[in-house]
Amino acid sequence: MTVAPKMSFLMQAVLKNIEVRGSTMGSRKEFKDMVEFVRTQKIHPVVSRVLQGDLGDISALDDLFQDMKEGKQFGKLVFEFGKTSGSKL
Repeated sequence: MTVAPKMSFLMQAVLKNIEVRGSTMGSRKEFKDMVEFVRTQKIHPVVSRVLQGDLGDISALDDLFQDMKEGKQFGKLVFEFGKTSGSKL
């Protein structure tokens, strides 16, 4: 509920049995503990696709948004600013 204090549900969502889960942001200590857990357990996010470019090439972001619209991604979609397409991750 970080955007608004109230979230309305449409009947179409109810009829489609859409499940909504939420979470709170937590405290600074909880965030620090989570970061430490991720570090010690060597947890890495699944990355679906990485595009590299600079601030003058923001139109390339449209490709990532298209992937989301079409549901093509499985994992994070990343745009790395300041790297050329020949750069390694």
